[in-house]
Amino acid sequence: MSLVRAIAAFLVVGAGVSLAAQDSAAEKVGVAAAVNPDAFSGAGGARKELRIGKSIFYNERISTDANGVVQVLLVDGSTFTVGRNSNVVIDRFVYDPQKKTGEIVTTFSKGSMRYIGGKISKNPGGVTVNTPNGSLAIRGGMVQGSIGSGGSIFSFLYGREMTFTGNNGQTYKVYQPGYTLDLSSGTPTIRPTTQADIELLMASLTNSNTDTSGVNTQNTPPPPEQLVNTLSLQQLIIDATGTRITDELLAQLRALQDIPKTIPEGEPIIRSSIGGFGAGLVYSLYDEYACDGPCYEFSTAASTSPGDFQFNQNTESITLKLYDVEGGGTVGSGVLRFMPNSGSAWNLASVNLYRPNGQSIPVYSSSGFATAEPGNLCSSCNYISWGEFGATYAYEDPLDYYTVTEHIPLGWWVAGQVTDFRDLPQTGTASYKGTAVGSIIPSYYGSQLVGRGDLGMNWDFAKRSGQFSITNFGPSVASDPQHLVPALNAGGTMTMPGNFNKFSGSITGMAGQTSVVGGARGSFVTDGKTPAAGVIGNWNVNNINSGYRATGIFGGARRP
Repeated sequence: MSLVRAIAAFLVVGAGVSLAAQDSAAEKVGVAAAVNPDAFSGAGGARKELRIGKSIFYNERISTDANGVVQVLLVDGSTFTVGRNSNVVIDRFVYDPQKKTGEIVTTFSKGSMRYIGGKISKNPGGVTVNTPNGSLAIRGGMVQGSIGSGGSIFSFLYGREMTFTGNNGQTYKVYQPGYTLDLSSGTPTIRPTTQADIELLMASLTNSNTDTSGVNTQNTPPPPEQLVNTLSLQQLIIDATGTRITDELLAQLRALQDIPKTIPEGEPIIRSSIGGFGAGLVYSLYDEYACDGPCYEFSTAASTSPGDFQFNQNTESITLKLYDVEGGGTVGSGVLRFMPNSGSAWNLASVNLYRPNGQSIPVYSSSGFATAEPGNLCSSCNYISWGEFGATYAYEDPLDYYTVTEHIPLGWWVAGQVTDFRDLPQTGTASYKGTAVGSIIPSYYGSQLVGRGDLGMNWDFAKRSGQFSITNFGPSVASDPQHLVPALNAGGTMTMPGNFNKFSGSITGMAGQTSVVGGARGSFVTDGKTPAAGVIGNWNVNNINSGYRATGIFGGARRP
């Protein structure tokens, strides 16, 4: 059976499912709608071969061997597809069909699984999936994941949100479809879903030997002996395989087969996500026991991918992840969360810090802000949002046990609707013009200044590379009235090596007579019609001998 037919077999989930009287159904939660013979179920140590149409009970373990694949259809319209060499137990199922409320709790201990939400998943806290690393709370939509010896990944494909709470109590939220929670390194990270993720899961969740007897595409009823006890066939199919979920699966299949997607000129793009970048200069102050000389140092914190900036449209909160891009510091990364206090301002709600090896660093106190700027970074690019943020937080060094207070007096963020990688042009070139804004420390003994300059980028979509430049970047008259700090001019080659929308590269240049080195990272964003209408990102440069540092964000629009 081809990959297309295998997926279709799961989408058309069973003309073998129909109505019967609902007596003695208190413990039944659903049925097996599509089964491979190497799939089993049982409770209390029992293990029986699973057949299509078999009723599924809560506390019943669903397991598969090397070739086994099974899809379980629950009475609220949810589906669990269990891949090869997998184990899933439905621990709890409560459903009120009148109120369309209830609770689903499952344990997913190994292998691969896809969950498509039904009515229960539309309610907060309705669906929980327990894993060896922690628990997933799924709000609406569609999630698929894999647990193996190489680590675990969970991809959010459609819906409201996916929340992961680790065994250590740390919480991570994925709000945008097309992003994956990756636990393979030991430290949870949120990144764009890649083709490799899709291939891994699709290979396990489909099988050419899948038994779909009794299933057809005409929705005709099966013979009477195949009738099982659930809701109506038509309603189950509508709930479990709605149009938007089917489209998402077919979009995955297109990516897997490397079928390019063309967008007619002027057609709005509907597959996009809100993402962005942040950057700031960090001033670290150590207590008097930490050093004999000056008890401070500077470093640069910056995002590395568009998934590091998240705006929750429900709570209007901002989550910003920053990394020590210079390296060598005690803090390898930090997550700042801001809650709104007005239409264009937020207060810092929490700070989570991590060492470079992923170990959590307790934070004793924190305060800060974020604001949105009303002006545009470039002409005709009001689809790009940007602003400022600041943070102060204190922690105890986990190795030397002295207190460190870190300040980001004035950082910068930029965001937009990040274009799906598959929607980017595959041929042609484009030029982008805009503005770079940021912060400057001119020397070890200088004060932080606000700077502004010009952004330029020429991009070759076929080669997936281009030339990036920041020119005439210097402090404003207000922050440097005597113009003592020379303008920065820097640039370099950007490349996009992976199958997701992020380019990066090294940049070099001069700030007056001072040579600088650093890097830049960015993504293409859409204005709702043109796939790569603009670019957003961050950049940083320094000279370790003089102490010169500059970092910030950029935004630019495509020019004819």
